[in-house]
Amino acid sequence: MKAKITFGIWEAIMMLLNTICVPLLLGFPRLMIETGGTAGWIIPIYITVLAVLFFTVIQRLYRNFEGKDIIDIAEIALGRIGRIVTGILLMLYIVFLVTITLREFTEDMKVIALINSPISFVMMFFIAAMVFGCYFGIEPLVRFSSVIVPIIALGFLFIVFGVAGNYDINHLFPILGNGPRAIFIDGFFLVSYFSPLVLLYLIAPFVRTHKIMKITGYTTILLSSIFFTLGTLCYLLVYPYPISIENFLPIYQLARVMEYGRFFQRIESVFVLIWAASAMSMLSIGFYFVVYIFRKTFELDYRRPMIWSFIIIIFTLSLFPPNLMTVLELDKMYYSKVTWIISLCYPILILLIARLRSRNPEKEAKTR
Repeated sequence: MKAKITFGIWEAIMMLLNTICVPLLLGFPRLMIETGGTAGWIIPIYITVLAVLFFTVIQRLYRNFEGKDIIDIAEIALGRIGRIVTGILLMLYIVFLVTITLREFTEDMKVIALINSPISFVMMFFIAAMVFGCYFGIEPLVRFSSVIVPIIALGFLFIVFGVAGNYDINHLFPILGNGPRAIFIDGFFLVSYFSPLVLLYLIAPFVRTHKIMKITGYTTILLSSIFFTLGTLCYLLVYPYPISIENFLPIYQLARVMEYGRFFQRIESVFVLIWAASAMSMLSIGFYFVVYIFRKTFELDYRRPMIWSFIIIIFTLSLFPPNLMTVLELDKMYYSKVTWIISLCYPILILLIARLRSRNPEKEAKTR
């Protein structure tokens, strides 16, 4: 059954762009430089090539399943069990993503602006946005992204060009940093930062055609690559290695460098507003898809009664890590190393099986 709600290329790109690029406002530049040293800015370009290769395979396999999301295709491939397994895997991935991101943003907001406030109190602002966003549904969330993401992008570019006077090209040498192995082998797993692209396979019924899905995917990857590379490169040009791996919130630290005379100082306060808007948009979309996947996987009629159950689960899970360092370790060890398997490799496997099943109608009927 086709979705009644539809949206175009612009809305889909803005939603995916914000979801993918949120790590840029957290610790993405620092992690790139930890891995590649002075060549950290090369890694975003490298993982972009990998993401394009993965997406090319997926979109070509997707051509025969226009208008179906990955859960529908999993049912074609492996029947009801395939639908349930795929739904649970995707839901666990997005729950992990939302939980880690929620805790990181909360800890960072507490350090920057709300030093004396309890962590649970700061988190409630993001929780409220997630509940309201999920309650109203995907269409308002996507429309909001189409308006707020260009503003966030302009704010980011304002920071990038605003600190241009502090750039030092010598910070990029030696050009290969920690060496080819660090860039091309250790850096391979960092393609996980394109994992939120899996949301594109969930909104396939909303974007209607395979052509729109294809354009949306490639454009999102390209724009994300530009922002990832710019953010990492500019941070490294201002803060030399190894000082650059010590800073908390790299883009925030860039914003703190900006000064224009006596009357335009402490411009990082503008960054906090951009940062909070991006976080609330991304977390609301992620939470919506957690509930959406659960409802679709188990063929439930209503979404809204589940909102409170899932928000309590995510709130509780986000408080489990004892401190920010534990959250950063979880991000570094699991999110940036493992999630590419679920979001980039697993869809290829499901699509291949579905293609084989669809060529054998008797076998498909027996599986169903």
